[in-house]
Amino acid sequence: MEFSIGIAAYNEAANIGRLLDRLLIYRHDDTGLAEILVVASGCTDGTEDIARAYAARDRRIRLISQPRREGKASAVNLFIGNSACDLLVLMSADILPDQGALPRLIQPFSDKKIGVTAGRIIPGNDRSSFLGYYVNLFWSLHHRIGLQSFKAGEAVAFRKVFGGIPPDTATDETWIVQQVLEKGYLSQYVPQAVFRNRGPENIRDFLKVRRRHLIGYYHLLKLRPDWKLPDTMNNLKVFKLVMSEMPLSPKETAYLLGSMLLEFWARVMARYDFYLARKNPFVWETAASTKDPEGNK
Repeated sequence: MEFSIGIAAYNEAANIGRLLDRLLIYRHDDTGLAEILVVASGCTDGTEDIARAYAARDRRIRLISQPRREGKASAVNLFIGNSACDLLVLMSADILPDQGALPRLIQPFSDKKIGVTAGRIIPGNDRSSFLGYYVNLFWSLHHRIGLQSFKAGEAVAFRKVFGGIPPDTATDETWIVQQVLEKGYLSQYVPQAVFRNRGPENIRDFLKVRRRHLIGYYHLLKLRPDWKLPDTMNNLKVFKLVMSEMPLSPKETAYLLGSMLLEFWARVMARYDFYLARKNPFVWETAASTKDPEGNK
């Protein structure tokens, strides 16, 4: 099965080289990896120079340069429109795949009924800090929900059975999943396909990221009220999973309560942003503390 990889990048010089190194170990003859499209949108650091240097070494890499940053959804549409294969893998530029993650993510497509797969995200944040605890809890809940019902994250593979997604959405993976499922295909979570990221390490960055995700869901429901949001937005299901984290140490109990309050506050602010302030940050301010998954900064 030949497939294309798309990487949407904005000022990702800290990680793009390491990500490409981990992808280029997969040969076309062995895995079907036909091309890697790096869509660089309005980059002002060395992202494009690094991508060009890699493209000169391996012709499977193509750089698509957007002079102006127009949001991730716009970059996703450029990837879909310029890809040569009917099987696509979309990943964030600030993650790193574990060894074997890519073929594991692709393997389920040998079943023609499967239309979309998602890998497991494991953050590198230190769980002993408050935000590190929250980030690890957040992705642990994604994993546990993914075992029960499908939820795509920062690494998703899908059949190219649609032309694109709305350019003003901040929830690209949800649009991708829903459009594939509408074509009658099935989804499959692949927890063995592990990708590493780094979550926010300060409150300011956390609120940037979380409010943007939540606004994206509210925007999606406005456009498609018939669609069901992922179960990560099902408060009752999430609460039951959170309660199963008990018993905890006094420190972890405090962190858990703090995490719940922080999530509540993010949802209040996101509702204000979207419904009252009429904000839709599909071109969002980056969270600097998330941009180096190995924590080398």
